[in-house]
Amino acid sequence: MKNFFYLAVLLAAISCNSNANEPDPVVAIKHQSPFGTDTVGVKLKSVTFNGKLLIEYSYSRGYLSGYKKYVAFSKPRFFQTGIFTRNGAEPQKAEILVAQITPETEFVSEKQDPRLTLQYAAAKTDSTRDVAEQNFLTSATTNKAYKFNKAGFIVEEVATPSNADAYAITYVRNGENNVSQTYKVLKSQSAKTDKVEFTYDTHPNPFFDLGIDWEGSFTNYAVSPNNPLQETVYNKNNVGVKSTYVYEYLANGYPKKITITRGYINVDGVEETDSPIVLDLQYY
Repeated sequence: MKNFFYLAVLLAAISCNSNANEPDPVVAIKHQSPFGTDTVGVKLKSVTFNGKLLIEYSYSRGYLSGYKKYVAFSKPRFFQTGIFTRNGAEPQKAEILVAQITPETEFVSEKQDPRLTLQYAAAKTDSTRDVAEQNFLTSATTNKAYKFNKAGFIVEEVATPSNADAYAITYVRNGENNVSQTYKVLKSQSAKTDKVEFTYDTHPNPFFDLGIDWEGSFTNYAVSPNNPLQETVYNKNNVGVKSTYVYEYLANGYPKKITITRGYINVDGVEETDSPIVLDLQYY
């Protein structure tokens, strides 16, 4: 779940041309965030992690414009910034800046250095979007192509890193367009790896409209319109480990509290659970 440096570049969108030899026309389709042009309806203000401030979100003209992330020292310290730029309604750029941290002394530098940049290419078709990712920590670049179904939801991510094997991540969606399963296939192999399965509630997911989760990252928690109830992560031996999500809801149906209990396999090969963590969500 932790992903301090890889952002929310969640995804979505639609429609295919019947002529396979020509690009699809660019049409006004409601792609999912962060590729969509719809403004955020119900705006998250902040999330606390076990009572400590974790992240604060900011908005401009109805769109998510940035976030401030905090490290859970004895007193939460601001250490990471996310900045999202649009050209009109179209997403253009995402930037992440990170401070230097020394956990032993709880030191956090005032200066934040660029860590990750995402550059959104102009749309060429209505069913694909290209993103160029620059990681300043590793000096790696990754070109990503996102493919969407006819309802505007991401169904595949194809990535070509400069320093690793290319891969594709498939998002299998159910009738409500929630992601029921994801898996990864490396270009050099044919086997499915990193398989994860989900079940959901029927309530709106506040992170879906943002395109990022409570860590400021584009993850499985931000790609589905409803909230996950159970997550099963499979290892290379196809043994699944379950994590559960329990919600308290506001009158409008949005969650105000999430209690997460994560499973893991101990040294004896037996599944156990960590102590629950609690996320409290505040809205504008």
